[in-house]
Amino acid sequence: MTKSPEEKRQETREKIVNAACELFSQHGYHDTQVMDIVKAVGMSAGTFYNYFVDKRDLFEQITMEGLRNLRIHVKMIRKPVDIWNRDERIIIIKDTFAATFQYIDNNPQQLLMLLRGSFGVDKELNINVWNYFSGFAEDIADDIRDWIKEGVIEGVNPLVFGHAVVGMCLQLFHSYLVENKLTRKEIVENMLTLILAMFEANLTEKAKNTLK
Repeated sequence: MTKSPEEKRQETREKIVNAACELFSQHGYHDTQVMDIVKAVGMSAGTFYNYFVDKRDLFEQITMEGLRNLRIHVKMIRKPVDIWNRDERIIIIKDTFAATFQYIDNNPQQLLMLLRGSFGVDKELNINVWNYFSGFAEDIADDIRDWIKEGVIEGVNPLVFGHAVVGMCLQLFHSYLVENKLTRKEIVENMLTLILAMFEANLTEKAKNTLK
């Protein structure tokens, strides 16, 4: 079947993005030039500029798209959840990690690019990327605030909790991709234990007596 012009355009864009992700993750933003990307894809520079204003525009679109899509996906998994049911909490945490690792395993260069390459591009992009990482923490904090209102937990700073979880995950994901010392199973099992321990350490008396 003949591809439509839009399908061909999308295919070309994906080739540029995939090549750029690999080059950015391997060499960093500053040591990757447009001509390197063009050469890797096998196209003219003119074709590249039909899709992106410049290297910086390409870098920003990649970083924002990847984080935006992952954040939306993870938020959908976590809502709704019966927080009073421990078994359901475990399922939600596992499903969240499954979705995240699917993104990581499908886009290893992109995540490394996000963790390494966004620094030093310019102040605006650094802020944008870290705003998205902070957004994941804020999403967790919103859940914690809801659970405090429901009387499930108490005595915990929601934002500190959120940043603690995200910070640990980012370090582990980087280690998973770069050092290959930890397996996906090891990370999920240990993070599940840590998150549940952090959560259950702050249960209200009502929750301790009524949680399933």
